Amino acid sequence: MAQAERNRPASANEFFQIGANRFESLMEAHKGLLDTFERAQRDRLARAMEETRLASEFAAKVAGARSIPEVMAIYQEWMTRCAQMFDEDGRKFLDDSQKVANAALSLLSNGQGTGST
Repeated sequence: MAQAERNRPASANEFFQIGANRFESLMEAHKGLLDTFERAQRDRLARAMEETRLASEFAAKVAGARSIPEVMAIYQEWMTRCAQMFDEDGRKFLDDSQKVANAALSLLSNGQGTGST
């Protein structure tokens, strides 16, 4: 009996359901990819604003400095913070790249095996 069920042709409703499930999976994968890009864009904008604030603070501190050693200390502090931000940006870029790759892979596989990251 199980053999007979496997050999019988699928009805139009079954084909429609399979197509609808595939389409839904594909749309979920597409939404995941777009969400990843949106989040990365928001993070990049926030980082640009932070960098602008940091540069403004640096300029104000240098303008208020009274000696060359004080300027050098301010510059060293600024460079340390820039290096930390660069390191954070690198990690964030790798993380975002992995998320985009996962979402794109899910999209290319027609939404099969979609998973959140």
